[in-house]
Amino acid sequence: MKRPTQRIVIIVLALLLMIPVGVIGIGQLGGGSSQEAQTEDPRPTVNPSEQKPRPEVAMPEAPAVMQEQSAEGAEATLTYMLGSYTYMMTTGDTSVWEGSVDQNCAVCTSFLENAQLLSDQGGYLVGGEFTVDGTDFEGTGEPPATGTVTAQFAQAESTLVDDPTRLAYDLDSVSGELAADMAWDGETWRVTDMSLVPDESAASDAGGAATSDGGAG
Repeated sequence: MKRPTQRIVIIVLALLLMIPVGVIGIGQLGGGSSQEAQTEDPRPTVNPSEQKPRPEVAMPEAPAVMQEQSAEGAEATLTYMLGSYTYMMTTGDTSVWEGSVDQNCAVCTSFLENAQLLSDQGGYLVGGEFTVDGTDFEGTGEPPATGTVTAQFAQAESTLVDDPTRLAYDLDSVSGELAADMAWDGETWRVTDMSLVPDESAASDAGGAATSDGGAG
């Protein structure tokens, strides 16, 4: 996956590209230098006791269909992984994502590294729950061994306490469509890559506006 697409995915899933370099390891994603990673955080300091408390979030239960080499198994795996995002970012437990992604998935590794660093810094996410409104699978083989799951999702607004001694970040709700390449490893489905599906309606509107302007000239 090209780096710009990685950036888009990480923004949509609230993984912190809006946060100053160095706060959560963004320098590694953007190819920043170690000097950039030392940029001083400009936010005001706060008393940690004034932060929103870390919520109690239970690990979601994995559906049994995830163990099936089928379209339903692939769709359930991605849905379960997205649904566990808030749990991972709140508790620091990355086990669900580690069990759902391929180790060679670069963008997946970025998610895991940021979640771990956030936890190491004493940070956590408040809110940001995912809702998956629908999924679709296109695969190859019978039964399928590889394929792509597209998921229509929405993520609720949230607050990111990345440093308990600094002012937290309020993050808006987001929605869209995510495409995840999947592969069956003999026991379960794993995500091998992820990207956002472009919003064709927005692109069409933009193109129409450009054509109209050009005609006026």
